[in-house]
Amino acid sequence: MTSRTKLNIALFAALCALPIAACAQDAPSQASLPQFAAQIKAIHPKTVVFVFDVSGSTRHGGVFGRERAATATLLRQGCDPGDHVILKSFGTGTQTVFDKTITDAADAAALTDQIPSAVTPGAGTNIREPHHEALKAIEQDLPNPGVVVLLTDSFNDRPLESDPNYPAYLNYYTLKGLTVYPSSSENRDYERLLRTLKSSDKLTEYGVGVGIATSGRPIERLPVGPGQDDNAGDDQSTAPTTLTPSTPEKPQSNLPAIIGGAVALLAILAFAAMSALRRPQPLRLKLGDKGRPVDFQLRPGSRVQLGGSIGAGGPGDETFPLAGVAAPAAAIEAKGGLTLIPAVKGSDTVKVYHNGARLEGPTAVRTGDEIRLVTAATETSPEREHRVRVADPKEASF
Repeated sequence: MTSRTKLNIALFAALCALPIAACAQDAPSQASLPQFAAQIKAIHPKTVVFVFDVSGSTRHGGVFGRERAATATLLRQGCDPGDHVILKSFGTGTQTVFDKTITDAADAAALTDQIPSAVTPGAGTNIREPHHEALKAIEQDLPNPGVVVLLTDSFNDRPLESDPNYPAYLNYYTLKGLTVYPSSSENRDYERLLRTLKSSDKLTEYGVGVGIATSGRPIERLPVGPGQDDNAGDDQSTAPTTLTPSTPEKPQSNLPAIIGGAVALLAILAFAAMSALRRPQPLRLKLGDKGRPVDFQLRPGSRVQLGGSIGAGGPGDETFPLAGVAAPAAAIEAKGGLTLIPAVKGSDTVKVYHNGARLEGPTAVRTGDEIRLVTAATETSPEREHRVRVADPKEASF
């Protein structure tokens, strides 16, 4: 394998690795549902509050089915006797479906039968009110730690003004967007609990179908049309559809660092390639099996002439003299590898063979090859044959 081939392989491998690395750096950490169940099972005793979306939009894309399955899994695999478990369903309003301290394993299994089995009619979503209620329940049970599980498709639909729950919606939302918060007493208390519980290390939050910002708020989206969603603000992002733990509000892209690293890597590889191309190419020739080896160091573009007189070639060229061959009959040139080429000018009375085949044009030369030159007979001298072998430059010479 030539130096150029090795460099091409290294360059290809390095470039292929870049998108893989990019992907690895950009991908958020994720925990599977069974992993999270095992994580909270180790917290005991605790308060677990499920904030469960039953609004009409959850009937699309299998969201409602995933909410039910996730709730059942966490009840069975993450809760033990002594744990306080609560489920609050929500659309435009909030309802407490169950609120119970588990006494035995049968309790947890029985609660799975109370998980909401159907969405509620009507338009509108208010996740902040039930989330606030969940945080208040966690605070009431301190010093026991608490777990809040948010289950939703993350879409926020404003209720109709005729909806009886519309005034409660305005306690947590404004008409100016999802990141402009009202100054209501409800929202101020909501923010107090987010701040104090997050800083106390007594609160663990998990999202099914929704991301959770570093502030502790669910990352909501505004529906702007069929199959579309809108980026709602500085701490909002497209909510994941897979099970994810809390995610940063605005993750910084690693793309500039990756591009910078790629440019630096390409510069290093280019420098290495140029250095390799400038490096002299070793060549060892022997006349027959018993001839004394002659070593050459060929710069790129230079050559060793087979036959002719010493010093007759161009700058940097060398000569391997052969008796009876007055003019160069062929030459070996350094072109990335080594190439045997017929003489442009020279004696037409010398036939050149490469590994037994008549030399018709440029041919790659490798260690172990044989170059045979046959001079035609004349009135004063018989036919003469020279067998030039390409020997291994690394072999010891005697």
